[in-house]
Amino acid sequence: MKVNAELRSEIGTASAKRYRKEHNIPAVVYNKGGDATSILLNEKDFIEVLKKLGKNGIFDVVVDGEKPKQVIIKHYQSSAIKVQVLDVELQAIEKGQKLTVTVPIILEGTEKVKLGMVSQTLNELEIETTPTHIPAEYVLDVSTLTIGDSLTVADIKVDKSVTVLDEQDETVVIVAQPVALEEETTDEAAEPEVIGEKAE
Repeated sequence: MKVNAELRSEIGTASAKRYRKEHNIPAVVYNKGGDATSILLNEKDFIEVLKKLGKNGIFDVVVDGEKPKQVIIKHYQSSAIKVQVLDVELQAIEKGQKLTVTVPIILEGTEKVKLGMVSQTLNELEIETTPTHIPAEYVLDVSTLTIGDSLTVADIKVDKSVTVLDEQDETVVIVAQPVALEEETTDEAAEPEVIGEKAE
């Protein structure tokens, strides 16, 4: 995908607000070597990238009609008041370059767990891989789990080209006993108090 952009000539809060009203998003492209370029992204183009490619989307940025530059989204900030992207950080990438990114972990089959409460303790997996091997998400099937069961990072299936940076034994999801059931079980297990007659 391609996003059209132009060089940003003014820096500051006032100019950023004006750019957004013009449907341009203030952005920075971090290039190899550490230097950065301030640009303005076409809002419509960038929103389309987010919808289709997700937060780890890789796409081409064309600045003022120059040669396309392949980039990946490092970070973007959204407005808490309305649906609007406020600013974006992009990382320029080269073919074969390895990147460290976080990928969402999605649970599948939670509605089929009839006993217990499904609790996800890790929402994203940190990995290192080349741009072409970055997945949009990882899916874990929890439909067969029951109370006391859990899944760890080791249970997530990844491509051989991917290096997982999280610990393999880190828990991703656990099925816990509901609080109400715990209290009921505890009450049932308690020894009944026997009150005897006082000896005369």
